[in-house]
Amino acid sequence: MACVQLPQICFDDVRGEHLLIALSGGADSVALTCLLAQSRAECALRLTAAHLNHGIRGADADADAALCRKLCDRLDIELIEGRADVPHIAREIGQGLETAAREARYRFLREARLRCGADRIALAHHLDDQAETVLMHLLRGTGPEGVCGMARISGELYRPLLEVRKAALVQYLEAESICWREDATNAVADNPRNALRLNVLPEIEKSYPSAAESIARYARIARIESDCIAHQTNAFMETRVHRGPYGWRIEAGPVEEAVLRRCIRRICGSDLPAQRLDAAVSLWQLSRGRAELGGGWTAERTNGALYLLPASAQAPAEVPLRLIGDTVLPGVCRVRVEMGNFPIDPDNPLVEVVDAEALQGAVLRTRRSGDRIRPMGASGSRLLSDFLIDRRIDRPLRDFTPLIAREGRVLWIGGACIAEEARITASTRARARITLFPITDENPEV
Repeated sequence: MACVQLPQICFDDVRGEHLLIALSGGADSVALTCLLAQSRAECALRLTAAHLNHGIRGADADADAALCRKLCDRLDIELIEGRADVPHIAREIGQGLETAAREARYRFLREARLRCGADRIALAHHLDDQAETVLMHLLRGTGPEGVCGMARISGELYRPLLEVRKAALVQYLEAESICWREDATNAVADNPRNALRLNVLPEIEKSYPSAAESIARYARIARIESDCIAHQTNAFMETRVHRGPYGWRIEAGPVEEAVLRRCIRRICGSDLPAQRLDAAVSLWQLSRGRAELGGGWTAERTNGALYLLPASAQAPAEVPLRLIGDTVLPGVCRVRVEMGNFPIDPDNPLVEVVDAEALQGAVLRTRRSGDRIRPMGASGSRLLSDFLIDRRIDRPLRDFTPLIAREGRVLWIGGACIAEEARITASTRARARITLFPITDENPEV
């Protein structure tokens, strides 16, 4: 093996913290445990280790656990042990063994962290792991976030060895005469990661000896640029993206495509297929259009916005209108009715003053097929759907516009209109003031 120098590893970014070390018994995690133990006093670290027997390797797994116990005893580190029947779990939920093992391991580590009160989970992912991860994501057709690979600190997860080659860790253990365990399954190219590690990367490095380092460096640069886009996306979503009972509304206007794509993925999920994401983005250049995105999502473009509509968004059932007090239309709005001699305020569309007698027996609801309204001042009634179109209310909003109606006749359209039957006249004996409180992302509880 060629000599690979172990770089200086700094743990200052977790100084004073309690770390739970994910200790498998393999070279990577054993090296991490020893390096952290060496820096324990200097960095004021408190260390606990955790080891999970996955129920896959029989006697070999028992030997792994024994080595972990011996190492932790020597280093004076508490060890939390756990067992899981991963083959049974994989069969029960129809999952691949590797995926089931990874999920069981992280579940155990998170439970162990809470049990011992650790601040973070220290993982032994190294530079070679990073290169493999980035290549796997690229081959799967990842977006910009995927090529960022793994972060040194990601929430409760801490990966301090991402700048270190696997060979350097092994040579460190050999120089210090520290034992570790080899997992024979890592030498079998029966899954994508092993295939990359055993077959692909070695071949690449024959022509490009520093390929792994270059890939890891690319991941670092991509993360810096991705964080910049994430910052822009946050600002865009705060000002141009609104959540309502229908789903999400993205206001039309200038925006970088990278920001728009990330915004759509945040709303619809990072697993949105690339072709579906492209279809949603292409709508941005149109004035009208619609695309099914799968996963229960539909994108719809209008003149003023791009809507992302989940199939789960359903209009609520009607609610009897309280003539004094508040009536809530779940997920849509709250309406307050007050009695009194209120003046009419034409400048506030969320407040209307109407004839109180018109509200007798009325309900608060959304639109139905066949609804009609006679707008104030009009000589006859018309279909509500035609009226909403004429008012340029976008189709997704029409299905969730709050109405006060009685026997199929609309008396009030929230923020838009009152009917002739409800207007104040010289013969009005009592006035009612209707105040609308919409449910929005800025006002989620009303």
